[in-house]
Amino acid sequence: LLDAAKAALDAARAAGAEKYASSELSAAQSAFDDAKSAYDEEADKMFKDWAAVSPKLADAKSKADRAASAAQQAKARAKSAAESAIASAAAAVQGARTSLDAAPAGKGTEGDIEQLRSDLDGADADLTAARSAVSREDFETATSRAGAASSKAGAVSTGVEQATARYHELVKAN
Repeated sequence: LLDAAKAALDAARAAGAEKYASSELSAAQSAFDDAKSAYDEEADKMFKDWAAVSPKLADAKSKADRAASAAQQAKARAKSAAESAIASAAAAVQGARTSLDAAPAGKGTEGDIEQLRSDLDGADADLTAARSAVSREDFETATSRAGAASSKAGAVSTGVEQATARYHELVKAN
């Protein structure tokens, strides 16, 4: 039972419990330490009574299993949130690209349009970094980079609207 409890604790760590289920892992570690201490104490006795140790080992294993399960669930939620943020950012970038491609280019707006293209390239880079972070299971960074891409795409869309308005003002003035 000691090996089973230790293996369950190791499995919880491998599942990411230190990051995604730290309180559950802490409870499991504490239960394991208590069980291990009771086990070692009993092992030193001439006449061993494993009946007192067995429930402690079972409790430690159970808590470690719960920590692993909680970590897997939290990790899945974080991955889903990151993927959702990436999908939203990709749609925002595509929308900004479409409006930028349709923006009138003429005297007085060329510099603005070029700057907006550069900003959109930055949003694409953030999107690529977000996807890469998901593949590394760094979901916090992925969500953050996707948010940055969305923000840049929104700024580009606003900039296109302003450049288009400026273009139409110049056309009217001429």
